[in-house]
Amino acid sequence: MGTDPRMVDAKRIRLLSVIGAVLLSSFIAVDLSVLTDPLQEIYLTSRLLMQLPVCFVFFLLTFLPGYPKIHQETVCTVVLALVFSNYWVIVQCWELEQFVFPYEGTLVYSLFALFVFRIRFSTALVLCAISLVGFAILLFNYPVYGDLNSINFGFVICSMFVGLIGVYQIESGLSKLRTANGKLFELSQIDQLTNIYNRGTYETRFSDQLEFNKRTGNTMCVFIVDLDSFKKYNDGYGHVQGDKIIQLQAEMLSKTFRRTTDIVARYGGEEFVVVTTNNTEQECEQLAQQIIAQWETQHIPHNNSDETGHVTCSVGYHFERVDSRSRKEKIVEKADLALYQAKANGRNCFVRYQEDMIDVS
Repeated sequence: MGTDPRMVDAKRIRLLSVIGAVLLSSFIAVDLSVLTDPLQEIYLTSRLLMQLPVCFVFFLLTFLPGYPKIHQETVCTVVLALVFSNYWVIVQCWELEQFVFPYEGTLVYSLFALFVFRIRFSTALVLCAISLVGFAILLFNYPVYGDLNSINFGFVICSMFVGLIGVYQIESGLSKLRTANGKLFELSQIDQLTNIYNRGTYETRFSDQLEFNKRTGNTMCVFIVDLDSFKKYNDGYGHVQGDKIIQLQAEMLSKTFRRTTDIVARYGGEEFVVVTTNNTEQECEQLAQQIIAQWETQHIPHNNSDETGHVTCSVGYHFERVDSRSRKEKIVEKADLALYQAKANGRNCFVRYQEDMIDVS
């Protein structure tokens, strides 16, 4: 599991870094009140010349265009720099005056990274491991906390362990949520009966496709496909069988229009729409012929059909070289008119839109 760089909001990270720097600065007055003059100098060196500059550099890094890609490593490095500068203060205070400087700042820095900057579990694991190793070396070489060394070390281990569990649970929950949202998004785009695009997705994708083709000057062709005498088929053979016919039509269209740019959608009921781009007029006619021919091959009985005695469909299509004047509504309207003409011509045929609607197959 990992954090998608696209999910990193640099503005939010900058705001959090400022808040962190302010919180860091807010402790200065309190800490100085319990330190002697020599220790105050060390403390200010750590805070003003080490920790705050690190925070400032971090703030500047968030302005880099590629920052989201290095967010995890940067947060880990910055927090470790703060943690080890705090260790330095602890060691200096002990060596100079045997003063026990609190270690809790280490936990605050780590928890800020884990839960405020929301670093991923793998990065948090590295951060906690290096922090603990540093703290263990400090305690092994300097009996700062005396008999409480092992207890304090155990407390830090437990605190970081609990923090890691929290990060893992949050990350796991977010991953499941993203997966669920992805499935919901996919379901919102797909017609549940046919497993092809629904009307809403078709409308959106068609608009995007049209705008793109206006810039490139490509051709577009819209096919509207309607199952012939479908109500009679549904009434005679039942809705379950009717659904199977609708599913079969969707499956055949999907096999015919397989390019990633092709849009195959259920338009409503037994009607389907296909949008394809960058084809020639001849290719579009061949595709229309193929749509009709597929039902001839299937030869599924339809005793209630007035035309052929088996399931058929009618196709109306409009071919256009797209320019700035092209409008989605007009393109679809022309394909629809061609479909009406195909129905009027006796069904089981295709018609390409013409201004006078003469050319009928």
